[in-house]
Amino acid sequence: MKKKVFIWLFVVLFPRAALFAEQKNHQDNFISSFVENFSLSWKAVQTAFSSSLNNNFLIFKLNDNQSTSSFITDPLRLQQLSKPIRHKRRAFLEFFSLFSYSGINYNIKYSKFIEDWQWNFTWDDQKERFFTFKAHRFDSNDFGLNWRHALAGMIYYEFARSNNLSWLQASLYSIGGSLAWEYMVEWREVISINDNIMTGLGGYVLGESWFQLGRYFFNSPSRFSRLFSWLNPFMKINGWFDRKQLLPPYFHCYNRQGQDVYLFIGYRHSPTSTSGRNVGNLDVSLNSRIITAQEYGLPGKINEKFTSPIYSQLDVELMYHGQSREELEVMAKVVPVGRFIQSISDDRKGYSLYYGLGSAFQVYIKRPVTDYDGGKIPINRPEDFHFENPREFRDKLSAVHIVGPVFDGTYFSRPWFLRLRSEVYLSFGMINALALNKYSVDNSVQGMKTTLTYYGYYYALGPYLESSVQLGYKHLKFEGSFNYVYYSSLQGRDRFQDELLDDSVIKDSRWDYGLKLQYHIPRTDFSIVAAAEWVRRWGKIHEVEDSNLEKRYYLGLKFNL
Repeated sequence: MKKKVFIWLFVVLFPRAALFAEQKNHQDNFISSFVENFSLSWKAVQTAFSSSLNNNFLIFKLNDNQSTSSFITDPLRLQQLSKPIRHKRRAFLEFFSLFSYSGINYNIKYSKFIEDWQWNFTWDDQKERFFTFKAHRFDSNDFGLNWRHALAGMIYYEFARSNNLSWLQASLYSIGGSLAWEYMVEWREVISINDNIMTGLGGYVLGESWFQLGRYFFNSPSRFSRLFSWLNPFMKINGWFDRKQLLPPYFHCYNRQGQDVYLFIGYRHSPTSTSGRNVGNLDVSLNSRIITAQEYGLPGKINEKFTSPIYSQLDVELMYHGQSREELEVMAKVVPVGRFIQSISDDRKGYSLYYGLGSAFQVYIKRPVTDYDGGKIPINRPEDFHFENPREFRDKLSAVHIVGPVFDGTYFSRPWFLRLRSEVYLSFGMINALALNKYSVDNSVQGMKTTLTYYGYYYALGPYLESSVQLGYKHLKFEGSFNYVYYSSLQGRDRFQDELLDDSVIKDSRWDYGLKLQYHIPRTDFSIVAAAEWVRRWGKIHEVEDSNLEKRYYLGLKFNL
């Protein structure tokens, strides 16, 4: 009997004792690790916060070999210090220094721009420029020069944003800087409508998405990813000036669940500028989709307005065939105002969504095969364009999707998720006239819109629509997307409007739709990506229409940063 009782006690109690011993050992190790590594460094807190979002409890390994910041017990004082100081004077000084240098450089090299000069430094001329709309025209510069004005606006914007000014204040830098340049520095020229849109509004979108990407890298717990913060040198320089503040410059705790920042390198099977058939190419891109709301995708209920950007996107893609860069594509997006709604249970089931007003910027350029398409010939040398030959322009587009509604909603049901996104914008674009090459075979292109005649593109306005759906399960993610833009030419404001012989309406459209399958390799930052994309173009000049369909196939490796 005693033997049976002993056996029963051994069978029942020993596993429990072993379990208790294991739990106690785990608890002792946890407490020991907590005491050994505990730190109140802000960088450490951020690391712990980011690491804990995908777990059910907070990881207290906070030591990252950073010096510990002062511990503040007054919540009002902490709130005050957590708001970065807005360096308005420093922002203006940086802006004014570059603006002055550029203005002086422009006037030193005045002979390069003599073809643009139409106004004299007299009261009658300048009164007409400043107080009427007679000088407001679409300029006649080449495509490359015109789209790159957005980069100038991006820098103007960054001077303000990297000095902790709000996105609205920074927008005044890009818009105001563009107007000041057009009205004052280029006082001899027309006031370029397209430059003000590209520099002012395009600069704002590019500048904000660039700022958010730099801030993401600045706050990354990965030392390797933090190296990419040098992609925004203005943030690094101004951050160095602010290095002695209590909080690190541009401090922000990013919820990794809401971010998708990565490098892509892979094989792309698609046509080139000189080949109508698909060939092998190298595709390289840096991509970011950043949601700044720290609560995104976490348990809880939220219903609140936001007045600072909740979403930003910046994609830069390059395609190479051998040593030639065949394509450049840039897409930037920002959603600065709207409403954020979320309802997620403790078991991570529910939804997150936001809607609001957004803006976007886009560039797409195929490699030119002629000097005139590459902007290497100025319009004051018409004999070098050889208009007796049919045109050989390649596709290109630069657009500011000015403003429009954006919706982004995700439903979570672990391990599944479903995400829907849709956006509609009013778009201003500079687009290649697809039908022009075909039209020029039997018709003269001289006397048409100035930029169309010499560089193959025209200024236009139209709707832009984009939508996508993502379905994820554990390590797999499937995505389908499409975007569509339709343009009709803007009439009556050509720089040489009185000299035009044919100012007919031109129309173009572009469909882009595709499918993508992604597999994330467990316990790594790598994913395998396979995708297919179709780009359909259509254009019309008078009764001449042209269209084509380009098929692209991708296979490559994605590395999350």
